[in-house]
Amino acid sequence: MDLSSQTELLLIGVLAVVWMAFFTRTVVFFRREKAGVHPLYPDSWNVGQRIILEKFRLLVGLGLLSLWAVFFAIRPASSNSSFGYLEILSLIAMLSISYAWVLLLAPRDLKWLETFPQSFALVIAFLVVWWGTAFTAMGWMFAEAAAASTPIRLLPNGVFA
Repeated sequence: MDLSSQTELLLIGVLAVVWMAFFTRTVVFFRREKAGVHPLYPDSWNVGQRIILEKFRLLVGLGLLSLWAVFFAIRPASSNSSFGYLEILSLIAMLSISYAWVLLLAPRDLKWLETFPQSFALVIAFLVVWWGTAFTAMGWMFAEAAAASTPIRLLPNGVFA
């Protein structure tokens, strides 16, 4: 087995792990929502701050929808060239930030944040920087993929036996 095949198998393994983590966390989120379990916010957060966090979660979700649309738009339906790493790395990155979004939706007990003074401002600042960085990195990756001569593909071409 050559290095290229080992790398492909490793990337496919990482993809499988990230996909299962995303799927599992999504199932947990929907089970909690169906059971009516609502998040516990710190007592120091007022209703307006809670609404801001909820709207931020929605904004991130809408941003992710647009990133997924761009991802599927820049990847062709079929290609005859050999396996490209950019495509699977892009898919792993998209699944990873989608997993992070589900984690942002799913926390049920945020009361531990009360140990930090001004916890709302810290949480929002951290989330804005983190998501801004994630979206910028994905945008850059997609811009590079769109400019590249080799299109992005979802799975390797060829026969594996």
